[in-house]
Amino acid sequence: MSAIAKIQVYFLMLPNSVLLDTIGPAEAFQYSNRFAVGAECERLKKFELHFIGPEAKVENTLGLNIQVEPLPDVIAANSWVVSTGLAGDRIDLETPAMEAAINWLGQSANCIGRYISICAGTLLFAKAGLLAGRACTTHHMHLDELQETEPSAKVLSNRLFAVDGDFYSSAGVTAGIDLALYLIQQEFGANCASQVARHMVLFSRRGPNDPSQSPWLENRNHFHQSVHRVQDVIQVNPAHNWSLESLAEVAQCSPRHLVRLFKESAGVTTREYIHKLRLALAMQFLQSTSMPIEEVAERCGFDDPRQFRRLWARQHSFPPSHYRAKH
Repeated sequence: MSAIAKIQVYFLMLPNSVLLDTIGPAEAFQYSNRFAVGAECERLKKFELHFIGPEAKVENTLGLNIQVEPLPDVIAANSWVVSTGLAGDRIDLETPAMEAAINWLGQSANCIGRYISICAGTLLFAKAGLLAGRACTTHHMHLDELQETEPSAKVLSNRLFAVDGDFYSSAGVTAGIDLALYLIQQEFGANCASQVARHMVLFSRRGPNDPSQSPWLENRNHFHQSVHRVQDVIQVNPAHNWSLESLAEVAQCSPRHLVRLFKESAGVTTREYIHKLRLALAMQFLQSTSMPIEEVAERCGFDDPRQFRRLWARQHSFPPSHYRAKH
């Protein structure tokens, strides 16, 4: 049996932490450990979570006493570090606890694969000199403060989260869960992220550039489990030649009943949903490969290039070749 590759995730806990900034993403990562195996993963992986800080007992906005591990001397290569939110209109970055955390970030930089910040946690990365020239965001209350802390940073307002290389920053609180789901989708695929969202009752997930949502996230803001099962199998392999009868078997109902049920719950027909995901898959191929349009159409399950171009034109005012050149 193949060994499970563990992704080490360190949540950096500081005095006056906002617990939801930590617990929400942590629960999303934990859920993904249940659903990642055998989904769209190239190999078995799972998250291993650590809660660390410069002080053993972390005070927080709820008044709960939280015990955390000390800042480790050594962490595994390519570990993820999550800097969580802090309460207050302005964050004091010069306390002993803050200085200890900032020094630790500098000492561990060679082993950190992804820097992830939630809410005012972005300020910690800025103070550590890690955001120079990078695009980033934070809670709207701290945007000016972030810009003051790192004048060369490209501070983005009105964003749920921002991605710049290995740096991921979010606007805070529930946006941290959206960012966690985005990271889960990157590691384990859209189907795994959808299952995590489904179990957390977060079907209406958001992306970094909302209001425009990814097709992988749309049409799942409902609670009908049979329809979710059908959407799950389609997402795993949109290019498959799905028949209504085979999907009805997944839903454990008649084809006629599935037609009505799917439209009522998802807001689109099964055929429209399949076409939407095939177009999303085609966009991925256009971004990441140089394969001809004919091959893209075939790999994505379209009947022929003519059908692909016709369906593409319904959603876009520019041809696939223009999209490839731009991205």
